[in-house]
Amino acid sequence: MKILSLTLAACLLATAAHAEAPSVARVGDLPTAFDDLGAAVQSLKTADGRTVHFTDTGEAGFRPVLFIGGTGTSARAFEMTEFLKSMRKQLKLRFITVERNGFGDSPIVAGWGYGDYVAEVGAVLDHLQVQRFSGVAISGGGPYMAQVAAAMPQRLISLHLLAAATQRPPGDSVCKLTAEQLTGVMKSQVQNPKTWWGFPKDSPTHQIPGFADRAYDEGARAFYIRGQMGDPAPEVAEIMRYCGPAPDLSAVKAPAFVYQGTADTLVTADTAERWKAQLPNVAEMRIYPGEGHDVQYRHWDQLLLDVAGHSNLTAVCAAGRSRALPKAEADKLLKAGASLGVCAWK
Repeated sequence: MKILSLTLAACLLATAAHAEAPSVARVGDLPTAFDDLGAAVQSLKTADGRTVHFTDTGEAGFRPVLFIGGTGTSARAFEMTEFLKSMRKQLKLRFITVERNGFGDSPIVAGWGYGDYVAEVGAVLDHLQVQRFSGVAISGGGPYMAQVAAAMPQRLISLHLLAAATQRPPGDSVCKLTAEQLTGVMKSQVQNPKTWWGFPKDSPTHQIPGFADRAYDEGARAFYIRGQMGDPAPEVAEIMRYCGPAPDLSAVKAPAFVYQGTADTLVTADTAERWKAQLPNVAEMRIYPGEGHDVQYRHWDQLLLDVAGHSNLTAVCAAGRSRALPKAEADKLLKAGASLGVCAWK
């Protein structure tokens, strides 16, 4: 065994000695700038004295998109979708996120509500000189997006709601709980990012390299980054905020897109119907049979096409090629064995 080990070691050394080093023709072939590590959190001091935290991918000339992440997320939650960054840039989409009260870098402020968030979004968009934008909301970001849409409908290019919650309907059992009861329910979850972001074993998100670790990092940032040590108070306040009347969306004339999995147990299929009833211009109801509370990631490729103004195209993988095709052509290929989304999902 010892002789065999020595022989193997000698072979490995010989292989390493003869391996060709990567070539660099000249010094100018090296990078001249750093690769980005994701959008940095920025801060803005508003005219009324509040400090708002936000991120901006910042590409000049790209279509601005306001992104609102799910409940209990920080301004960097958008980075969890950058597994399709190259496609986002190909479609020229710039994403902006405004952090909510109590999460990430934003300290909790007593009495803060939807009106405050709308004002903060407006301040960030004005600061960035963004007049018109598309809106994308995931899960618990839905009620906030509804408030933004109701307050500034004329600025919306399009509206996209991915497994997105609405205000809780009258009589909802969660809305009968006190703050103390909600604290008891939520405390152990917010204090363990792996529990908070624990997708089931059959979730397609496990196909994305590094996704789970990035999700756990997001949970740690949202609940710990400024030393708040897993304080459940912001999440409790957010859940209680979801109880109450929905805003009037009748003035929202921009085309709306609803994405929903029929097997979603967190934001159930009847929620998609509530969006349909509230919005006057629903362009597409993208319903995914048998899928759960991860359609926002599994079909992010389709979302990007829709936001970029290509909702007439469907993202499919056919014969090993990722393609964006007219619906009739895509449906024909899907019946012949193609699959939805880019080929990475295969």
